[in-house]
Amino acid sequence: MVYENVIYTQKTLSQRYGISIAALQQWFPYAGIVKPKKRGGYFDAAAVEVADIFYVAIRIRRLTFEEYLEQVIPAGGLDAYLRLVNKMTLYDFLTKHISEAEKNNPIVQTVIRRIERNEAYQSASTTATSFT
Repeated sequence: MVYENVIYTQKTLSQRYGISIAALQQWFPYAGIVKPKKRGGYFDAAAVEVADIFYVAIRIRRLTFEEYLEQVIPAGGLDAYLRLVNKMTLYDFLTKHISEAEKNNPIVQTVIRRIERNEAYQSASTTATSFT
């Protein structure tokens, strides 16, 4: 199941993570997710990315909401936290240190693809600037 390029409401976003709308609303203050201003509004892509990382942190890395707020956010995000605490990148954690079932989770796959696209973009940007 591919989740990219979808517009999410609270209902569809809660379905994405397999939780209730009330549970999703509890994520907002901990994850830093900005709720749409208008009732029935849509989450922007940045909010979905933040929610995906929060999902990975609490479901795959098994952090509590409080640990996320008190340790991950001050560290500079989940990647920086994993580098500091586990001496590995988020990408390495997701591709080498979790079960096959967790690797096949659609949210995990989306986060892995995002990291790969970002690294490919950064690599292309570095290569392009080295020729100027």
